[in-house]
Amino acid sequence: MVKERMSRIHLLGLVSIVSVFVLGLLGCQQRPAVPTVAIQPTEPVVLIVVTATSQPTLAPTKTPEPSITLIPTLTQQVTATLTATVQAKPTVAPTKAVVIPTAPPSQPTPTTEPTNPPAPSSFAAPQARSPEGKAFRDGDTLRFEFAGVGPLAADQCYRIDVTLGNPTGPGGVGDYWVGLCGDQTAVGGALRFDVKPGRFRDEPNYGTLLVSADNVIPPTPEYVMNWFVSVVRRVDMTDPVHPTVEALSPASGALQNTFFR
Repeated sequence: MVKERMSRIHLLGLVSIVSVFVLGLLGCQQRPAVPTVAIQPTEPVVLIVVTATSQPTLAPTKTPEPSITLIPTLTQQVTATLTATVQAKPTVAPTKAVVIPTAPPSQPTPTTEPTNPPAPSSFAAPQARSPEGKAFRDGDTLRFEFAGVGPLAADQCYRIDVTLGNPTGPGGVGDYWVGLCGDQTAVGGALRFDVKPGRFRDEPNYGTLLVSADNVIPPTPEYVMNWFVSVVRRVDMTDPVHPTVEALSPASGALQNTFFR
């Protein structure tokens, strides 16, 4: 009985194995053939491994905090400094200004001046008209033309000033003459004042002017001649050619000419 059971079991196991083998063969016949693919060589893969390392822990440093030092009041400090500086400086006695004499003016100055100081202006300055830019020679009469300032009193006159200077060097002289006293037409009227050569002793002449030029100006055949006119009042007629006068108006503008010896 037992032997039959064992025989059955062995038989069933054998049948099962055969069935599995047969099924496997059938399955292999039905599966399509897979082509064999050659494996292509590939480039080597480089694998970089980064390992995190810990930095050494530094002990924290403490930044020293700025210290604030209280300064006394700025005004007091500056005041004290200035006071100390002023006290430290020695006292210096004030020095007197030194007056340096200036060079003599290039324009000739008159040799004879009024003895009285100029009086306040009573008239406007006359207007000098001619001559200007003209050449004169010794022996010519100098004819000065200008515009009048209006009616004059009997002791009020016109004064002509002439200066001679060296055109290439220093030195200069001047002289003046007084005439055309009283009335002399209205404002702006044309007037003429003549100054004659030195031989006319009793009339306005430039003889004295040339003598002064010979004594002061280096010898030269040519002079620069400037002239201007003003209004004056006669104070003393002891010298009829060069009376003492006082000014009653500003001087006119100067006009320039040339005078030859």
